[in-house]
Amino acid sequence: MLMHSSVSSSASSFNCSSAESDEVFSEGEDTASKRSTMRRCRSWRTFLTMMQWSVRRQSSWVQLAGHQGNFQLSEGGEVLKRFSEVEAVCLQALMADPLRPFVPQYHGSVNRGGNSYIRLEDLLSGLKNPVIMDCKMGVRTYQEEELTKSHTKPTLRNDMYQKMVKVDPTALTVEEHEQRGVTKWRYLQWRDNTSSTSTLGFRIEGIMMENGSIQRDFKMLTPAQVTEALLSFTKSHLHILKAYHSRLQALDEALKESTFFKAHEVIGSSLLFVHDWTSKASIWMIDFGKTTPSPSTVQLRHDVPWAEGNREDGYLIGLAALTSLVGQAISQAACR
Repeated sequence: MLMHSSVSSSASSFNCSSAESDEVFSEGEDTASKRSTMRRCRSWRTFLTMMQWSVRRQSSWVQLAGHQGNFQLSEGGEVLKRFSEVEAVCLQALMADPLRPFVPQYHGSVNRGGNSYIRLEDLLSGLKNPVIMDCKMGVRTYQEEELTKSHTKPTLRNDMYQKMVKVDPTALTVEEHEQRGVTKWRYLQWRDNTSSTSTLGFRIEGIMMENGSIQRDFKMLTPAQVTEALLSFTKSHLHILKAYHSRLQALDEALKESTFFKAHEVIGSSLLFVHDWTSKASIWMIDFGKTTPSPSTVQLRHDVPWAEGNREDGYLIGLAALTSLVGQAISQAACR
């Protein structure tokens, strides 16, 4: 029931933490339909997903989360992600770490069209009409350096201001309305505080069902709301929920043994949930573009609240809450 990393098939869904928009492309689809789909997905800035709808169309659907060109499909069941030195170093280290079974296989880098890309395992291959959920982990999604920069060299972003205005104009100050711009840190802090990131240590970034429908912009602050989303995501199938629960428990054990985890501040990383209705289900750690070594003078625990300067990411806070809520979903599904 649980797909292990030793199986070559997995999912081509990878988060791009710097992304601001999504686009969906389909061969043979009319322009009006494309534009309609793009409008539905534009604000979901979570991840690249290659949707393999059927054998006949397995290479014709590509969803790009992030700026166009950040990802490309490759031969041999790989996905190419725009090169990041930070992420490449992390992935290389993880290949020899106890967390290796929980991350996509890293195949080095390659140049294509004048650009460098990271070669990553396709995590969706072998799944029939896969269902995908991206959970961003930790109590904050911004680095302390971003906070410092916002104070010393603030750069105002009109695009992020517009996103906040669209959702909640009252969240902005009079000065921010006058400037028509906010710093990236201000925007990310607002996102964290209006989701379960600040309350539970993780948030659901987006869900894609097997028919291609997308759920995004979750405003979930309570455990009950998250549990209901988990039941909807799995359609209350007990075997899928139990497979996820086992995988989360195994991940917790691996994190305790991981030298990499003990020495790194994990910011903006996600857990990617993938399953289909043939009982295949697994969870993968993805997106390490903001994961950096912690200072030698700092001993991270990952299970305590963040305060400016302590560099804690709260990853284990989110993992514990997520594991507990999947357990609650199992209990509710059994009753139903």
